[in-house]
Amino acid sequence: MDQIRPYLHTKSEAWDLLGSKYSYMLIGKNASTWMYEFLSGVSEVKYGNSILISPYDYRVPDASRLPQTYIVILRDPVDRWCSGITEFLVRSRKFRERIESIKRTWDLDNREILDLLFGHAEFDWHTTPQVDFLDGLDTDQCIFFKLDQEFENTMRRFVEKELKIPTNDVIIRDIMYNTSERKSHQAIRKVIDFEIKTHPRYHNQIKAHYAMDIKLFNSVKFYA
Repeated sequence: MDQIRPYLHTKSEAWDLLGSKYSYMLIGKNASTWMYEFLSGVSEVKYGNSILISPYDYRVPDASRLPQTYIVILRDPVDRWCSGITEFLVRSRKFRERIESIKRTWDLDNREILDLLFGHAEFDWHTTPQVDFLDGLDTDQCIFFKLDQEFENTMRRFVEKELKIPTNDVIIRDIMYNTSERKSHQAIRKVIDFEIKTHPRYHNQIKAHYAMDIKLFNSVKFYA
């Protein structure tokens, strides 16, 4: 049993899957949008509505709640940061363009801006370390899923086996999948990928900043 991280009082949202011993831990940029649509669809199959999902703060003691096993989706930390910083930049750019007719704040042709992005690393919840969403939990309280190409199939198998709910009729809209593939994200993600591949110091900075994420990712056993 290993504590993932001491209590930090940061992110603390879990979704109780009613009628089961499982709760889903919400982690930004780890298929959270997809999971909301998937779990809503699973609930529709079983109950005819989305009652299956019930958000709560897992750190608040609740005597009426059964002991939980937490569903945790982990993503390669470097890949997650590339996706997360892309999301941050897209949203920041849209905000800027909506309120001001000035040159964009985040000019990716500017080396100082790139140094800031890779050096600071953490800007919003999309770039918050994964362990920050799991503070206070022990690894033996969790069942871990790897966000990879087999993730959807793995999650469907899990729900069918553990929750006894068929998933064949659960349809996920295309927009719920990888945001980095959206046209609004592609150009920025291309720049971020190029910079991290061609500048070792950027890659090392990100690995150093997310060292605890990397340790967790490399140490847990994933559901298969």
